[in-house]
Amino acid sequence: MSNKIFNSKEEKLDFIIKKKSLNVNEIASKFELNASSISKMRNPFNSMLKSIHLFAFESAYGIPYKIFEDESINTKEQISNILNEQKKKISKTIFHQNEELLTQLVGDWYAYLYPSDSTENIYEIKTTIYKDGTVMDENQNYGKIYLGKRQSIIIKESKNSQNLVSITFDNMQVPFGMFSFTLVSKKNFVHRKMCSYGFFSKKELTEEVVKKILGNIEKIQLQLDYTFEERLNVFI
Repeated sequence: MSNKIFNSKEEKLDFIIKKKSLNVNEIASKFELNASSISKMRNPFNSMLKSIHLFAFESAYGIPYKIFEDESINTKEQISNILNEQKKKISKTIFHQNEELLTQLVGDWYAYLYPSDSTENIYEIKTTIYKDGTVMDENQNYGKIYLGKRQSIIIKESKNSQNLVSITFDNMQVPFGMFSFTLVSKKNFVHRKMCSYGFFSKKELTEEVVKKILGNIEKIQLQLDYTFEERLNVFI
């Protein structure tokens, strides 16, 4: 049959993997699984396919989750048309027009991390991502989000210091409403660079929960030794 009807998510996934010529070993490596696990995801009679896997395929390979959830999408022609449309949206540059991911990011998020003064207090800042990819936090720091294949980055300019802040995160975590990030910035009005790990959450969390997630500040925050700049300046 030229337009075969698929009766399960596993059959759809098997067809898509073949159509896109995806390498099973590469998929397994990205998902930190073995190749046999990927084979089981494609087999409706011996399946281990779950929603988390489908979200991972969406983030890693741009395969829309709706193909699997919508039972009315069940033919080769329908799936091929959706994949072709998705392919047209993808830019050939380092950054991409990933509408599915952007839709998942749009809205209010709460960013949590330890502040730069190295206290045990929690820093919470409400951040809004808009449909055009612009970003604004509650302190009126404005920025833009850039979507990559596997990772994306938010770049904001501090309203007070005019320094840039970069926030890098993995796309695969976004659909779950909570994802970690790496933040690189300078302290306000001080030429000392720092790197912090934190996370975004769609829900506002208590300080107790946030501290349990963040853990020891010494393990998730790095402040560059200011003498590095002094040593560098010797050779300028």
